Amino acid sequence: MYKLLLTSIFAIMMAAGLASVSMAGHHYHGYNMQMSEMSAIDSDGDGTITFDEFSAPTVDRLKSGFNMLDTDNNGKIDQKEWDEYLKVHGFNVGSES
Repeated sequence: MYKLLLTSIFAIMMAAGLASVSMAGHHYHGYNMQMSEMSAIDSDGDGTITFDEFSAPTVDRLKSGFNMLDTDNNGKIDQKEWDEYLKVHGFNVGSES
């Protein structure tokens, strides 16, 4: 059960793109964009960055990851889709040990 839980958490992180995303120093979400390039984040051009503007790249990656798992495009990830994603990424779905 513990292995299945860890596998699920890891798969979620991979799908969301969080495993390799960092925001350190002058890098913004791994895109190597300097924070001085504020206009690239400030989508409405008002000279400030709202939370929605700041989080948009992450939301886009999360949506993309979700859409990748939702193979029938019904807006939901069912057990069959989840298991297929795990299998494709080398996880043994048939066993909980």
